[in-house]
This record gives sequence, C-alpha cells and structure tokens, in this order.
Amino acid sequence: MTDHHEQVVDGPSHAAPLTEGAFPHHKEVVQRFGDLAPDGTISTVALSRLFEHPRVGLRLPRFGKLTAGGGFKPYQILFVSLRVERLTAFGRVGATVRVGTGVRAIGRSSYTYGQGMYVDERLVATAEATVVLADGAGPIALPDELLADLAELRLPGTGAAAASKPAPHRRERQYYPAAATVHSRVGDIDVNRHVNYIAQLGWYDEAIASHAHRLLGDDAARKLPRYLPWRYHVNYLGEVLHPRSYDIGIAVSGHDEHTVRYELGLFDGEQCLGTADATAPRGGLSAAALTDGRLTS
Repeated sequence: MTDHHEQVVDGPSHAAPLTEGAFPHHKEVVQRFGDLAPDGTISTVALSRLFEHPRVGLRLPRFGKLTAGGGFKPYQILFVSLRVERLTAFGRVGATVRVGTGVRAIGRSSYTYGQGMYVDERLVATAEATVVLADGAGPIALPDELLADLAELRLPGTGAAAASKPAPHRRERQYYPAAATVHSRVGDIDVNRHVNYIAQLGWYDEAIASHAHRLLGDDAARKLPRYLPWRYHVNYLGEVLHPRSYDIGIAVSGHDEHTVRYELGLFDGEQCLGTADATAPRGGLSAAALTDGRLTS
C-alpha cells in the first residue's frame, strides 16, 4: 500500500465530520471484491455504492403512507449533487463497515443527506447527497409528512438546503483545455432508464485515467492507483441516456507537491449534463505535464 493512500486529506470538504453516535440511523454494509481498486483498497466510486445502500433503505413512514394512499400527486426524486471523500485507505473483502446516515439540510423542495463511514469506530469516509422533489413542471414543495420524517433524521447543525450549482463557465465546452470520450454501456442504466449517477462518477475516473495515459503513455497503467481521485463533488444537471457517446472536458485547476485538483464537465455536444471537482494524488505527473492541462487566465 503506497504512502499517499495513507495520508489524511486536507480538512473537511463541506461540513465538519460527526461522531458515529451523532447519526440517527446506522447500518452495516459488506465490502465486496468488486469494490477494490487496483491497489487493493476501496475505490472512491465504490464508496458511493456502499453509501447508497443505507441511504435508499431509510424509512420515511409518513411520506410513504401519503403516497401509498394516493394523497400525493405523481412525483420524482431527482438526484442533483453528490460529495464523497475517502479519508484514509481501507479495504478487506467480506469485512463490514458501519454507515451512519442522517439529514444535514432541508430546503423548500430539496434535502441533503449526510453520512459517515466507520471501521473500528474510526471515520474513514464521508458523503453528502442532495435530492429534489419534482413533478413534470419542476421542483415542488416538500409535503408536511415528508418534512416530519426528515425532522426525525436531523443531524446536529442541520440548516436550510442550499442549491449547489456550478458557475456558468463550467457549463461551457471551451472552458476545458483537454477532453476524453466515454461510451455508455447497458450496465450503466438503472431502473429510471438513464445512466446511473454512480456510473457517471466512474466515467470521471475514466476521463482522468485517459488524460494521465495521454501524458504518461503506457507507464500510466502501472501507476493507475496513484492518480485516481479520493474526493469528488459532482453536480448532475441533465439526463444522460444510452446508447450514447459523451465528451468529458478536463482541466487542472491547481496542484501542489502531493495532490492535483481537476475540474471536469460532461457534455453531449455543447450541452453540459454535469460537472465534477476532483482531488487526486499527483502520482507520477510532472509539473510540465500538469501545465499541459492547466487553466490559463
């Protein structure tokens, strides 16, 4: 296991981490062989899957009764934003992690889950996921029944949910000096008949790997674990369909001795369907190579 995987990241990404006991809901999740990255640790994309299971399994009894009884008009729950961060390396097939889940923010039509992942009472990863309640015309107000359910899941410091929207220039194809093409696969599609948000997260990994390969050549394959991100903040802006090919714009927004910060955009032609900010180990990327994809003012 290489040294950069052992280091703790530079501070909290959005909100201060909570102790395990602060979460109102806890669930154990089993680590699978397919969750392991090439270095034998849990990948950041796999973390999102491990966090998803406890989150979607949360019971919202009042809201469920309202919708089951036909007392609420047809609606959708739209996944609009995800933050996931690996704080330290871990991974053992068949072992369990404990995931704490609660509600960190509540707005008029949206709410944000906060989660922490623990191994032997040690915080190893965090996540936040924001969803919007909508109908065919757009976002709709959260009903009282749902608000009551969410109130029981509040985390300390819960406030109003703030919309997390990328700056306008992040939606422009010409903003990104480099690009990689990705192709949708049947396995990327979920029950909503579009490319799943976790599959899209994997696409950003693919784009960074492709960019590193262009800079390093075949040597990139041997260094693969050394530049895959351990922190993501993703905004989902539009529906991603199959079968399609998409371009991911890539820019290096900054770097230091140990890390690289990427800005990425998912495009269908000129239409931006999502953005991502990623932090990754610098690995074998030289300053000259990073400047090749660097944003210029």
